[in-house]
Amino acid sequence: MKRSITAVAAGVIAASVLAAAAFAGPSFDKDGKIMIPENMDRWPTVGTTYALSYEGDGGVTLNTVRLDPESYETFVKTGKYPVGAIFQLEVRRPVEEIAPAKGGKTQGGVIGRSLHVKDEKGGPGTWTFYGFGAGAKTGTAIPRSQACYSCHDEHAPDDTVFSQFYPTMTEARDAHAKASAGGQ
Repeated sequence: MKRSITAVAAGVIAASVLAAAAFAGPSFDKDGKIMIPENMDRWPTVGTTYALSYEGDGGVTLNTVRLDPESYETFVKTGKYPVGAIFQLEVRRPVEEIAPAKGGKTQGGVIGRSLHVKDEKGGPGTWTFYGFGAGAKTGTAIPRSQACYSCHDEHAPDDTVFSQFYPTMTEARDAHAKASAGGQ
């Protein structure tokens, strides 16, 4: 019996170590480009949007925003994004009338992806946007002169994150704030 409890404990510890090793924040290559994390499609989805006008071309798109699992768990526990947090924005074309549907739209092919990373390259508390194409292994930092930075600084209520579009994050933030205030 003692041997099986020890084996179970060792298994739990090993699983914890592997889970922690699965994500340790962003990685960069020798040229300073971000290494695109694998399996981002398995990250928790924190929001979806349809046809937001900030996309630039005025076209209708379906967008999915995911957050790396470690940062998601940290945010739920603390109400704060840790340094190293990575959001992924996946922009897809809408497709209509895919059988058996008789109306509406579903996600089609990817037309754009980007990362929003709390890497503090611009100083404490700053985030950087990175663009990358389908199948890319690295992404390039979007210059800080681009409008995405000033827009996020001006309109994002939580640490330059558009949490107003991500109900799961807003609910987690509010629950943490309520718990921190003693449940009042």
